[in-house]
Formats: sequence, C-alpha cells, structure tokens
Amino acid sequence: MSRQTVTPGGLYKLLNDELRTRRGTPCQCRMPLAYLVERPDPVSANWRIGTPSPCPQGCDSLMAQIAAEMWPRFDLHDPVSVPVKG
Repeated sequence: MSRQTVTPGGLYKLLNDELRTRRGTPCQCRMPLAYLVERPDPVSANWRIGTPSPCPQGCDSLMAQIAAEMWPRFDLHDPVSVPVKG
C-alpha cells in the first residue's frame, strides 16, 4: 500500500480535523504535533505524535487511536528536519 506524502502542517490539519470530528464532547484538547522519525522497518510510518496531555474526557486515548489509524496512510515530508532515531 502506498502512503500519501504530506507536510508537517498538512498532517497536523488531518489529525486535528479527525479529532474534532470524532470527539464526543466539547473539549479544548488539540492534537500534538507530528515529528519525523527514522522508519524502523519498511512497513512502519516515518512519523509519531508527541504525548497527548491526559484528558478526563478521553481525548488522549482518541488521539493515539487516530494516529495509529493514519500511520499506514501518510508519510511525513519535512526536508528541514532530521529524523529522530528509534
């Protein structure tokens, strides 16, 4: 399966829009920024998100789920960043 390549801003918008769509209750939580990582193997994504802040309404769990669902669909294209190892 081929991944769509997106910029950091484009990926953030996709992730945050999905969070807003799927969140059940109003909340001020925002998706953490995605950052470039060295791809650990050929099938893994080349990005991760920062650790979400704990949320009593469950946004943190939802953010992790959304990121996991989007890892197979998108690759991060950030020519100025150096990938984080591991």
